[in-house]
Amino acid sequence: MEDERPAKRVRQACEPCRRKKTRCPGEKPICSFCERLGQKCVYGGAETVDETSDFARNMEDRVSRIERKMESLIDFIAQGAHQEKTPGPVASRSEHQGILPVSTPNIGASNQISSDTSALDLYFVFCNAQPLSLFPRGVCSENLGRRDPELLYAMEALGLRFRGRGLLQSNIESEIRSKMKTARQGIMARLEDGAVELSTLQTLCLLSMLEYTAGNLIRAGFYARMSGYFIRSIHTGGLEFISALDNEQDERKLCHAAVILLQNLQGSLHAFPTKDTTDQSLDNSLSAPLFETMISKKDPRRGTTGLKLDIGINAANMHTSELWALTCKYAMDYRIDANPPWHPQSDYAMITYWHTEHESCMPLRFRLHASRFQDYTPGELQQYRDYWGPWLFFQILWHAIPCLLNHPFLLSLRLRNFRRTMPQSFLRNSFEQLTLHSGWIVHFLDLVEQKRFEISDPTLCHCVAIVATVYLQHSFTEDEAFSKKAQIGLEKCIRFLHRMSHRWPNIRQQAQHIEQLRASISPGGLFNEPGTAGSSTRPKWSVNFQLLWKILVYAHASRSPDHSGDIFGPGLAKDGLGSSEMNFAGVIAEPDFALIGSAGLSGHKTVASECVTYPPEESEHVLRGHDQMGQNSEAIDLPELSEDPALDLNGGDTLFLQLQDYGRAFEDWLSVNPG
Repeated sequence: MEDERPAKRVRQACEPCRRKKTRCPGEKPICSFCERLGQKCVYGGAETVDETSDFARNMEDRVSRIERKMESLIDFIAQGAHQEKTPGPVASRSEHQGILPVSTPNIGASNQISSDTSALDLYFVFCNAQPLSLFPRGVCSENLGRRDPELLYAMEALGLRFRGRGLLQSNIESEIRSKMKTARQGIMARLEDGAVELSTLQTLCLLSMLEYTAGNLIRAGFYARMSGYFIRSIHTGGLEFISALDNEQDERKLCHAAVILLQNLQGSLHAFPTKDTTDQSLDNSLSAPLFETMISKKDPRRGTTGLKLDIGINAANMHTSELWALTCKYAMDYRIDANPPWHPQSDYAMITYWHTEHESCMPLRFRLHASRFQDYTPGELQQYRDYWGPWLFFQILWHAIPCLLNHPFLLSLRLRNFRRTMPQSFLRNSFEQLTLHSGWIVHFLDLVEQKRFEISDPTLCHCVAIVATVYLQHSFTEDEAFSKKAQIGLEKCIRFLHRMSHRWPNIRQQAQHIEQLRASISPGGLFNEPGTAGSSTRPKWSVNFQLLWKILVYAHASRSPDHSGDIFGPGLAKDGLGSSEMNFAGVIAEPDFALIGSAGLSGHKTVASECVTYPPEESEHVLRGHDQMGQNSEAIDLPELSEDPALDLNGGDTLFLQLQDYGRAFEDWLSVNPG
């Protein structure tokens, strides 16, 4: 049988004619067609080509490419399944490979960094996503690419905060100021020339953070609002990208998120505007946080179905920062609230509700028992600090919100004209929230000190300063055990602030304020308990309320006493916001509010001197202790005190569930499959 395969043909056309599918004359060495066009004429030789084999070879190449894509897809799915089985960052270690700059040593503490480490490397180790995420994961000084000079100067200025001993080195501060000045000049030149680019907005964000931590709040606010105005003037899409912020590659969207986070941390409320043309920052009302509105849009039947946000740690911090901004606004507003804190429409009740909703929406993998921070070595924590830095931000900021919300001084300001009896249930709940969450913050301070992990976010230092004022108040209580535990917590907070003051000028000032507040406390006689025997007295202490309020409000705590470095000249500086502070004369009277020496809010004048918390039949089953909520009150026989890790009141054989037991029990319950 004759072979019916197509006959082989000899390739006679030159390569340029073959590519253009033009009939080639075939002259050699140069065909007339290529000679006329002036192009290079190349012949592929006298190889024989089988059209069928050409087709088969093309198909084989296509199949190979498809197989490679399928293998990559299978590996990706397998990796995702493995991450779901193992909670927390342990499961996602593969995600972190290659994120830190290759030239950066694998270190456990910043004082082990080589002195010749570049400022840009320091920025990517300690600053990117801590807290502002201006660059995607994986970007470092080696693959940063071509950037505008002003952006590089601002990044280097921020990175220099973490070189060596920081502010203890005299040349560091002057070098930072020089780089900031050069970056400012570059920004002004671009504004003048009408050449604003994305790098301009990124530089404004970094300059705002640098100025804020230097105490120049007006200049910092100017940069933050300017960057916010610019970012709202360009099309970056809606805010849905925040849910996938951890994997976002578009630097415009990352900059948009950084502007929002920056305004939240600096106390500029309503950073999620509903209309770009409306400035809501001056609105005194509290609006629902973004995560609340996002869930309501996705699931209008949330009351029966529920919805948990599937987001990364950076996206979770965006929502946490908005709650923090609402709480800071609550702290700044010292007006008498029309409604008491337990009223459902009060600011206190609304923020408490959103704080609880926030906890119910956040993924369980961010919890301490799931993340297992304590099981990592210092080297591993440092290597993956792009995750652990934001994770600590999430933990400490979330616990600081109820500490500030339930601070006895702020509650007393709201209740200074309250004339009815303080509800015992509110008094107890407020004290529990205060001691529980402040104890957790000190617990995290112990962890980072034990692991030699340096926190690089100055906002968290303010959270620690708030907790320090709580422990300072409780360190003067008459109960010896309770007072001693408070003194230990206070010393831990002060030690942390002094350590961080080497990096940030505003934290150095906050540490000084804490010391000044402690020194301002002086004895002032005795308080007589109304309605009790004459022998029922307790010491009275006086304290500098002006300084206390300055510590609690972040804007006042960060403001430099020297206004010459801010934006106003001598003619306006004396009338600026920095020179006008709240005068507490006549606002709150010492006899009406015994802060120091009282546990929680128990020093308020409307607290009943004698009250019983538990029924007599159950009192013997309650953990007994000394009276901490008032001389004759049984309200402080609290089993919940055993949950405070800072107080360390329970032994190993306690019958009460600990915090981690509650977390595991809830997680096991949520993982039950009813089907």
